[in-house]
Amino acid sequence: MIEVMKITNTHGVKGEMKAMHYADSPAFFKKVKTLYDKKENEYKIMSVREGKGCLLVTVEGIDDMNGAEGMKGVSLFAKREDFPPLPKGEYYLVDLIGLMAETVDGEEIGEVSDIIEKTAQNLLVIKKGDKEILIPKCDAFVSEVDLDERKIYITPIEGLLD
Repeated sequence: MIEVMKITNTHGVKGEMKAMHYADSPAFFKKVKTLYDKKENEYKIMSVREGKGCLLVTVEGIDDMNGAEGMKGVSLFAKREDFPPLPKGEYYLVDLIGLMAETVDGEEIGEVSDIIEKTAQNLLVIKKGDKEILIPKCDAFVSEVDLDERKIYITPIEGLLD
């Protein structure tokens, strides 16, 4: 399961909650309606709307401030198979994890083990043995993503792979 939301606070007295989300758009939650906590308890999304710097969310069964208070700090997850399909050539960042990275010349670099998103540019963390290489996820360095072949092709510049 993939973390898609974290409840940060209550909002009002009718069970609405403030949340940070990790989806590319709040519209994601109009299609993915069932979320889970770490213990795999199920939460049905009843409504989602944009607030000031957050989402305002209501879930089935939480209809007062006390219930919402108990959700503060809870991370919510979605099953990858519940994600809406994307147009051909597009992919979710989570789909890159586990791909083998190699240069456009065929030299194996390693496996994508993580993606760092809290920077100006997303960074691919590529691991080979105990070595980690950070590569910006942009067209200048990532030439092609082939999900069918489970490969990502990198165009390195001098010093990038050292």
